[in-house]
Amino acid sequence: MLGKFQFNRRSVLLTWLLSYLAVLLLPVIMSVIVYSKSSETLENEINQANQSLLKQVREVMDNQFEAMERLNFEIMWNVEVRQFLYSDKYQMYPNEYLYDLHKITQDLLMYKTSYSLIDLFYIYLADNKTVLLPDVYRDAGFAYEILHKSSSLTYDRWVSTLNQKEAKGFIPMVRMNESGKERKTVAYISAYPTETDKPKATNVIMIDQSRILRAIDNIELFNKGHVLILNDANQVLVSNSEESERLVLDFPFEKEAGSPFFLWDKDGQHYEVTFIQSDRSKLKYLSIIPSTLFWEKAQKVRQLTYMSIFISLLGGSLLTYFFLRRNYIPVRQLVRVFSDKAVMPQNQGYNEFSFIQEAVDHTLVELSKMMSEQKKQHHILRSNFLGRLLKGKLDGQIPVDESLTAFNMRFETDAFAVILLYMREGAFHERIQQIGSADPQKLMHFIITNVIEELASQKHHGYVAEIDETLACLINFTDIAPDKRMEQLTEIAREAQTFLMSKYHIGLTLSLSGIHTGIAGISQAYAEALDAMEYKLVMGGKEILSYEEIHQSAAADNADTGYYYPLQVEQQLINYVKIGDFEMARRTLDEIIERNFKRTFMSVLIARCLMLNLVSTLIKTISELGDIQDSVLIRNPRRIEKRIEQLINSSTIEDMHMQMTEFLGKVCDYTANKRQQNIQQSRQRALDDRIQQVMDYIGRNYSDSSLNISMIGSHFDMKPAYLSKLFKDHTGEGLLDSINKARIEKAKQLIAADVNKNVSEIAVEVGFNDVNALIRTFKKYEGITPGKYKEMKEQ
Repeated sequence: MLGKFQFNRRSVLLTWLLSYLAVLLLPVIMSVIVYSKSSETLENEINQANQSLLKQVREVMDNQFEAMERLNFEIMWNVEVRQFLYSDKYQMYPNEYLYDLHKITQDLLMYKTSYSLIDLFYIYLADNKTVLLPDVYRDAGFAYEILHKSSSLTYDRWVSTLNQKEAKGFIPMVRMNESGKERKTVAYISAYPTETDKPKATNVIMIDQSRILRAIDNIELFNKGHVLILNDANQVLVSNSEESERLVLDFPFEKEAGSPFFLWDKDGQHYEVTFIQSDRSKLKYLSIIPSTLFWEKAQKVRQLTYMSIFISLLGGSLLTYFFLRRNYIPVRQLVRVFSDKAVMPQNQGYNEFSFIQEAVDHTLVELSKMMSEQKKQHHILRSNFLGRLLKGKLDGQIPVDESLTAFNMRFETDAFAVILLYMREGAFHERIQQIGSADPQKLMHFIITNVIEELASQKHHGYVAEIDETLACLINFTDIAPDKRMEQLTEIAREAQTFLMSKYHIGLTLSLSGIHTGIAGISQAYAEALDAMEYKLVMGGKEILSYEEIHQSAAADNADTGYYYPLQVEQQLINYVKIGDFEMARRTLDEIIERNFKRTFMSVLIARCLMLNLVSTLIKTISELGDIQDSVLIRNPRRIEKRIEQLINSSTIEDMHMQMTEFLGKVCDYTANKRQQNIQQSRQRALDDRIQQVMDYIGRNYSDSSLNISMIGSHFDMKPAYLSKLFKDHTGEGLLDSINKARIEKAKQLIAADVNKNVSEIAVEVGFNDVNALIRTFKKYEGITPGKYKEMKEQ
């Protein structure tokens, strides 16, 4: 660099060099990150794809395994099977034993038709070593010969497996098909519970492994690897090759507790392992795929990364040299120009940009201070002058013409009017608070002042001043026809109101004075604008209030000094609130407001009297509600006082109307809810009485064998289905269960009273048609037969 600005460690040249180097290193770093993330993403995608394929296999397999469990459930809870295994009837009727065996085989034949995916199923009876097959039953030895005879599954091992007391789950097994060939199969065994050391019977349901492997044959990736299905004891149920079974012998099952994806090394071969648990059973699905199948694409990503790093380094170095040389020459020339004219101290080791910035900032700050002080003083003085002019308090020592010239103001004619602006809080305040402005009121005044003066200056002259926290605009009309002045004044007010609302969400109420002449008429116009603004209570917050229109209406309706609010209407409003009829209460309030304020004119005093009367009605209504004082609505006494204070201080009838409607709604909601609670309580008491009547009726008529739901419904003149549902919803117990329980309790009392009494006689006394019905019902609720219960009492 030339002159005193020599190259140093703070020079922009060094900063640029370091910046370009940082930019140059960015793509290199990004390439490394991309390579790292790409490798990680590729690995995740491989694992996710492998897991997705395994999930597809699981969905297909789970459906077949679920069918096996479903068939087992249906067989186990078959009525004929349960009665055969757990009933004592063969002690009394031994001749029915073979017939029942035949019936069970016929039921199994029906299940075989329904479950076509099941290859073989049977029931093994442990006590008499019999196997029940669809449509036939065989001796266990003969059944083993035709179904399972193989070197891998001996007869003793087969019997031992089926005689396990709590056997339940999937196990590997073999079976013989129709041609005598051995087939690997997945068997689901489930033992029937018993109190002895071995089960009464065991269900065996099998699906051939070949059927399951068809779901894997179409997946190319799994065909190159190993897919296995294991039970909770890590026994291989299904595998797609014999090599898979050998491979899994050394498998580290302890790793399953960690991530579902992990790498396994075996005999120098790397395998990608994925396993998932069945959502419906305890089965595990395991895939073991050689790693070489997955990482063919990783080499391409690595080569692309090396190439991008080399290109980035070469291109970045060339561009760094070119842009350093090109960009530094203009900066060096600009520093030379400022160094000749700057009045700031110049130190060694100066940064070129810092020097330029400080020189420019110093000049602009000084200029800004001068302009700010001048504008601030001018605005304050002009606002003070306009305020005194509007109030008629001018200083007689200073001529008006000189003051107008000093503040860059001029009056073309002697016709004046005043627009007074009242600002309502709304969306503008909310938006400014969100932005965080220090003084939203000052910002709003600034916007309104510029908009009003701009609209007025299109055809006339307008000057805005802040007086007593409100804004007043003095309008000086140009040389136009006198009958057009009021029309154009209204047009200025309407345009300002519309524009400020649409662009800035600033709501305004504007009052217009009459047209006056001369400087002395300005104060009179201001007074008229203040008088018109008082009528915003009656006219509403969004109106443009004209002093002339208001007083013309007042003169026309001068004879009407009252308002509509008769006693009967007041009483109606109170009654609607008491019964919680918010719709009618709101309609009555709307009618009162409409009949009073939709006419041509109402004075401010009369409007305030009506407001106080409505507030008084509201207070009387709350007092007559009584227990509403305990409600959440007005539990705090200060809350109701604050709400009434807000109603009285409403700036407009619309505001008061909205607040009263909201408060009416809350009071009516409370009273309506109170009435609804009383109705529900009455209904609940009636329902309790009716349920008790039904229970008493059962207690009186339990011995009647014809007592049933229809008889009870007829007695109480109710539909049986409805009465039964009502009884169960209320007590949680069915009506028929209640009848049977009453009879069983009475039977227990009779047995306890006389142990020698015949069970058949007791059955008749408690309302059962025959002794078998009593025995079944007694065992259902007591768990034992009446005879057992009688023996217990005898002991």
